[in-house]
Parts: sequence; structure tokens; C-alpha cells
Amino acid sequence: MKSKIAIIVASWLMVLATMIIIFNFSAETAEESTQTSGGVIKDILETVLPEEEITDEVVKKFQLPIRKIAHFCIFMLLGFCFANAFKNSLKFKQIFNYVLSFASVILYASLDEFHQSFVANRGPSIKDVLIDASGGFAGILIFILMIYVFNIFKNKTTKKGRE
Repeated sequence: MKSKIAIIVASWLMVLATMIIIFNFSAETAEESTQTSGGVIKDILETVLPEEEITDEVVKKFQLPIRKIAHFCIFMLLGFCFANAFKNSLKFKQIFNYVLSFASVILYASLDEFHQSFVANRGPSIKDVLIDASGGFAGILIFILMIYVFNIFKNKTTKKGRE
């Protein structure tokens, strides 16, 4: 019983940690956010380009796509974490847990964009909510796929043990 409670608590702590990370990124001013993503872009470019070819213009060219990919990825993690937490803590049918996970991602994405409307030089974007929701959906699908594959291997192992 204690291990079940520990799993539930750990699952929800992962959700909370991911939400805090998202909140902290959203709390950055437009200038801070640009510097953060610019630093990440420079780090990535340094692995494929000589240092002298990495100019502000080159970094600026990658700024928007990298920011949108980051939106997608962090919400993919949130969707995965929600699916895991709901699966571990609710006794509903799996499909309901996944729908609830997706609804939670959309709600948090909307609240995140609303939060940005209070941050200097930032504002809400429906496009970002759609990107975030897509990332959350992908995370939930990855979770479902992992559970499916895990169950296949678990069933094969169980069958071999009975033979």
C-alpha cells in the first residue's frame, strides 16, 4: 500500500515540477525569453557550425522555430506526466484518464498564455495553445504506446513462465 501511495505522489510531483518549469519560462520578459532561447540556439549551432559562422542574424533565423519546438516538447512532457498521474491515481477507464489528461494540458496551456499577458512585452497566443495542446497529445500518445509495448512484453514473459 505504501508503494502505491509513493507512486501516486511521485507521479503528481512530476506533473507539478513540469508545470513549475513552464510557469518559470512564461514569467520571463520578452527580452529574457529571447536571451534564453538565443543561448540554447547558440549551443545547438556550436555542435554543427564553426564559431565564426554563428552570427546574431543566424541565431535570429532559428529563434521562432526553436521556441515553438520548445513549447511542443515541454507540453509533450506535461501530457505524458498527466497521463501517468491519472493512470496511477484514478480507477476510471483508461480512455477517460487520457481524455482528462488532454483536457488538463489544454487548461494549463490556456492558463500559461493568460499568465503571459501579465509579463512585460509578452502576450497570449492561441497558436501557442494549439502547439502546446499538440505536444500534450503527443505525450499522451507516447505514454499509451509505452504502456501497450510494456503489456506485450509482460504478457510474453508471463506466458513463458507458465510453459
